Amino acid sequence: MFPVSLVLFELIVYVTNDMMQPAMLEVVKYFHVSVDWIPTSLTAYLSGGMCLQWFFGPLSDKYGRRPIMFFGVCFFIFSCLLITFTNSIKQFMFVRFMQGMGLCFIGTVGYTTIQETYEEKKCIKLIALMANIALAAPLLGPLGGTIIIKMFPWQKMFVGFSLIACLALLGLFCFMPEPKKTQNNNISFLNLFKNYKFILKDLKFLCGALSIGFANVPLISWIALSPIILVSKCKMNLTC
Repeated sequence: MFPVSLVLFELIVYVTNDMMQPAMLEVVKYFHVSVDWIPTSLTAYLSGGMCLQWFFGPLSDKYGRRPIMFFGVCFFIFSCLLITFTNSIKQFMFVRFMQGMGLCFIGTVGYTTIQETYEEKKCIKLIALMANIALAAPLLGPLGGTIIIKMFPWQKMFVGFSLIACLALLGLFCFMPEPKKTQNNNISFLNLFKNYKFILKDLKFLCGALSIGFANVPLISWIALSPIILVSKCKMNLTC
């Protein structure tokens, strides 16, 4: 049940971004601002997702995988509820940044726990499943968001996200194992800097990381800009 709970959390974190892009048209109307703010929502979310990944891994080495993962899920739930109380577009974008931080815990804590808990063959299957979830979210999320925003206000979408995340939290609390802690329990920023400096000197790693990043640029750009292109520019209707 631990992998199921982790996949559920991963799914809701990803679709929170992808389902919200069609709903951003309603958000900018609600705050009486320009559609130019729509791509900023995706930028804020992804910025939150990348800002502290370098830190949460070593932090979970020191304090354990479970506490850091629980904190991450609770923080995500809190941010989903908090965004319903925002009263300006800038506040909305700031909380979107907070929500994006949920991405940090999936890779640095969730994936790591799977690698440390299961044998290699099962681990590969689970990570492949999680990768498929990550690929499916940008395809199904916007469609789901378009359907839901026709029935409910955008605030209710975030309440729904928080409820599903609560189910994931319950599953993680009951079933997430705690792998053995590493021997190095001290967090040294100097050592972190040295480790990342060593990694960044690896050209094979850099080429692989950059190729994955650039390969996703067209998809991410389309998710960010499609509401503007299809609805605002081409005058398509979400109710069609």
